[in-house]
Amino acid sequence: MALDIEIINAGDVTVDTSFLTKNRTPGNPAIVCANVFLIRGLSVGPVLVDTGFRSPEIMATVGMVATNATKGALEAQLEARGIKPADVAMIVHTHLHIDHAGKDDLFPDSTRVLVSRREFEIGCGGSGGGAYPISDMKHLLGRVWRQDAIQLLDAEDGDVVEVLPGIAVERSGGHTEGSLSVLVETRDGLARICGDVFYSLEHQLGNPFEELLFNEPHISGNTALSERQERRAMKRAVRGCKWLLPSHDAPGRLEGGRMVARVGGDTVPPRP
Repeated sequence: MALDIEIINAGDVTVDTSFLTKNRTPGNPAIVCANVFLIRGLSVGPVLVDTGFRSPEIMATVGMVATNATKGALEAQLEARGIKPADVAMIVHTHLHIDHAGKDDLFPDSTRVLVSRREFEIGCGGSGGGAYPISDMKHLLGRVWRQDAIQLLDAEDGDVVEVLPGIAVERSGGHTEGSLSVLVETRDGLARICGDVFYSLEHQLGNPFEELLFNEPHISGNTALSERQERRAMKRAVRGCKWLLPSHDAPGRLEGGRMVARVGGDTVPPRP
């Protein structure tokens, strides 16, 4: 299956550098992208991975400054590509944090939403706090009572489940208890959309910040799991794939689990 991934910047968020890479230059702000991924080439229609944040105002409720994308809102950027919300066959969520699931209500029930059962429990059960805002979770919870509008994936860490031809999901075991990675068979090797298992490829993987442990990635400052679990998830994320796509950084190209290049532009694989 030869699929292409288009990277849509749904807005930008200002965070502390130590949020992206644990203990790195705390007190210094960094502006990061909030990416949505559009997978094209499937006969059923396009697939989205995550939907970005609802508004800068809702990001302010968790103390973060956010700005809308310069190219317009998600729906405008899809329209510029000739895609209407009803054309989207499926939304796959890496997780349900405030900056990842904010615009699901733009899409009709015919656009099936796929999320891990554990992530849904945390978000809609209220134990995740402000990172899972009521406005986003209320919409997702409502889909449960509408046939085929949402499906929950029940999987253990490391389980890989094919959801569409050329697209599989894997329980990440990192960042949140229910995070998923999305594996995409592109025309140039396997790509992994890893959500927030990685934030900064340069400082966590390429040149791990002040990392004393041999051949280990450096964790972020925003995890719900233990450091050992987080490292295990990060090492699993780089195995067997050629492209690694985090939600808040530009993609990287890998060889043997090591980053060998960064990817410019807005597609993976890059256009010739």
